[in-house]
Amino acid sequence: MAPPRSTYATLKTVMVCFNTVVFVVGCTMLGLGLWIKLGSASFVRVLGAASVYFAHVGYFCIVVGSMVAVLGFMGCWGAVKENRCLLLTYFLTMLVIFIAEIAAAVVIYAFTPFARSIVLDKSLSALKKKYSGYKHDDIVSYGWNAFMLKLNCCGVHNYTDFSGSAFQKRTNLTYPKSCCKDPASSACNGRNVSSEVINQELAAMVVSLMLYVKLR
Repeated sequence: MAPPRSTYATLKTVMVCFNTVVFVVGCTMLGLGLWIKLGSASFVRVLGAASVYFAHVGYFCIVVGSMVAVLGFMGCWGAVKENRCLLLTYFLTMLVIFIAEIAAAVVIYAFTPFARSIVLDKSLSALKKKYSGYKHDDIVSYGWNAFMLKLNCCGVHNYTDFSGSAFQKRTNLTYPKSCCKDPASSACNGRNVSSEVINQELAAMVVSLMLYVKLR
């Protein structure tokens, strides 16, 4: 006995709704990838050569987002038109993607600690070698100043990251004004390391979280 028509109508509605969500997710990933690609200059300012890894994430989001959006549209259109060929192609593609996602999850789980180490090491290296100081307009200094002021942090780990850096050798200061909670304060003199004067948050934790979210 064939299932009642209402069952087909319910399955059709579920397919349309599900694939509409898939389509929206795909478009969101595509938008995220384009944002990373267009904002790559900002990553270069902060991370230097390590920014290439974020560029790869951007390309990945663009490619995967496009595929997911097309897949969502295919499933939605196939359900609306009740096209068997289109739906079969959709389900086979979903199966392949599901298998690929399991493999990718294993790779990402193993790769994340390594990627975190690379990003943090490259960030610290760029800070020590190329950072010039507060209100300097070179690409590394500008990016790091914006990064520290925006995230309320000081260096990658804390103010000790500036020890032995090109900035300290040139100015003989312990930290730049961008580390301060209020750069215009008289207490922000480059030597007062009180928690009431300079930010204590760990940029390393923020970078790790950003990397984790992007890789997931």
